Amino acid sequence: MNESNNQTKNTDDTIESANIVTSEIVKTQKSSVQIRLLKGAIYRQKQIDLWTWLERDQYQIRQYFAEIGLSLILDEAEGYAFLRQMNFEEIQEPSEQKQQAHTAETSLPRLINKRALPFAQSLLLVLIRKRLAEHDSEESSPRLIITRDEIHQWLQPYFNAENNELKQQRGFNILLNKVTELGFIKALKNYPDEFEIQRIIKAFINAEHIVQQLELLTAYAISKASETAEQED
Repeated sequence: MNESNNQTKNTDDTIESANIVTSEIVKTQKSSVQIRLLKGAIYRQKQIDLWTWLERDQYQIRQYFAEIGLSLILDEAEGYAFLRQMNFEEIQEPSEQKQQAHTAETSLPRLINKRALPFAQSLLLVLIRKRLAEHDSEESSPRLIITRDEIHQWLQPYFNAENNELKQQRGFNILLNKVTELGFIKALKNYPDEFEIQRIIKAFINAEHIVQQLELLTAYAISKASETAEQED
């Protein structure tokens, strides 16, 4: 009888130990997803394990970030997820919003800072988004590769012609590096002159606003060109 009780106890201890280990693994996996999101976007195609854990624990992860004023943006169709700072109104009841709308203390400190991009970076991002919209309307493949030469050709009409073509190309390449650092394009391994457009750009630039944004950027480019010409005269 004692032997039977000991076997049962050993079995219970083994199950309990296994449950503890499983719980720790789940906790570690969830923490890995949360930390990675704080560092940047997660892509289904590139980070399969993280994406699987994110989908499984999505509700808890959303709750965790909501408590610190961050919203999880997850696009299952395009396969990306990232964090966005909530507006104060998003985490209040309507009655609270009305009562505290003009109270300075209601504004949350920002964990994710907004950045005003320079003209050239804004222009290139809109041109990339425009090309992606054209691709999606014409092709079924989700992947779009663009070349360095293509990008240079897109940019040239918006900048004054340079006597030194190599100098202008260097400037365009510096711009390309900046946009790559932002995570909207990625240079292909072993093919430094080819770039894959990251579809997360769709979350930041609405296709419906491309024409309007290009018009504004074109007007700005013309204005700057006129100012430069007047200064040279």
